[in-house]
Amino acid sequence: MPSGDEKHNVLLTDEALAALNKLDKRVRERVKKRLKALSTLQPARTLKKHGEVWVLGIGKYRAMYLIDENTKTRTVFFIGNHKEYEKRYLLMFR
Repeated sequence: MPSGDEKHNVLLTDEALAALNKLDKRVRERVKKRLKALSTLQPARTLKKHGEVWVLGIGKYRAMYLIDENTKTRTVFFIGNHKEYEKRYLLMFR
């Protein structure tokens, strides 16, 4: 399990950044705050069928990300509400 002791760089893919920018301003700021904290948070939850994908809950929203311990990077590739998250999850395991 990745360590939360060291600070990681948090990167967003183009898809995640576009999704973030589409959010309502108030929600976007809350998500940004949690993503900033992701650099030091201990990872808590992985996808059951895809253990290397981590999930960050942000109220009704979810962010999915990958961790690269070699480069100390957490790459967020998905941001969306719970309904969008479920659709993405299903697409990943077809």
